[in-house]
Amino acid sequence: MANSNHHSRLVGRLGLLLVLFWLVLTFLAPQVKAWEQGDYEIFDLVDELEKIEGKEVDFYSWLNIEPAATDKQINRAYKKLSLQLHPDKNKGDSKQRDRFARLGKVVSILRDGHKRERYNFFYKNGVPKWRGTGYYYARWRPGFFTVVIFLAVLAAGLQHLASWINYHQEKRRIRQFVKDARSEMATRATKNVGAATLGRSYLEIGKRVLRCEVKSDEYIVFYPEGEERIDLNVEWVEKPSVKNVFLIAWPRRLVNRALGKVDEVVEYEVVEEEDAEPEGVDAEKILPSLEVSKKKPKAKKTEPMAVLGTKVGGRRRAIKKQQ
Repeated sequence: MANSNHHSRLVGRLGLLLVLFWLVLTFLAPQVKAWEQGDYEIFDLVDELEKIEGKEVDFYSWLNIEPAATDKQINRAYKKLSLQLHPDKNKGDSKQRDRFARLGKVVSILRDGHKRERYNFFYKNGVPKWRGTGYYYARWRPGFFTVVIFLAVLAAGLQHLASWINYHQEKRRIRQFVKDARSEMATRATKNVGAATLGRSYLEIGKRVLRCEVKSDEYIVFYPEGEERIDLNVEWVEKPSVKNVFLIAWPRRLVNRALGKVDEVVEYEVVEEEDAEPEGVDAEKILPSLEVSKKKPKAKKTEPMAVLGTKVGGRRRAIKKQQ
């Protein structure tokens, strides 16, 4: 039951992360749709110019003209630069041939009124870093296995993130149990004795009233009727590890089975302790009996949740065993 609730919460958090991811994409979608097909050509030319000619070079500075240059000035500048880069004057030089072809594309954009208007917009505001998935996919076409690997890594990362969220929530849940149990103990305290911080109490979890005992600030024990005791300790909450992510855990198990290796399992030996009563104090007057009476006392009501923990008694001592 506890494991089922644990996995259901984990799946719920993964679903929440996917919803947030979808919302981010939804927010970016209108901006991506704003780019025209001609804008992608501008993006490519800007990147090529910065890479080949220099980061500070733009369409106008490369032609040595002003941004407000007329068509005649553009044609004159093109003719002058094209004479220097023409393949006939640079035979066998592939770099100059590429520069000449790039020059023709730049001038064609500046000669077109609409394309020049689009370029001027990016010239003033800067070329966007995010240009849409279609832009990157057209230039880098990932194969099927690349997409699968990417999705697997993404899922593993979300799983690890959800594990950390669950880890901290479990610790907070145990501390809340202790706090609620002490609150119930305070309602039973007498004027002569006062409220105890350690001892026995009752908690209502869901529709069940459970007997419990506060051992410390981060340790509480539940005594379900007709079942084994359930120890909840903040120190016992398993800390997430990358090796437990399915992308690593599953292949490791397959390799171990193929090699005949046995996974090392940590179990716990129970060291029972007897509760010592304070000298000179009648425990029955301070602590409610662990026997459930016919008339159940009014208990502190908490948020309905499953009680998670290791069903052991006393102190725990780790023992490594072979499975």
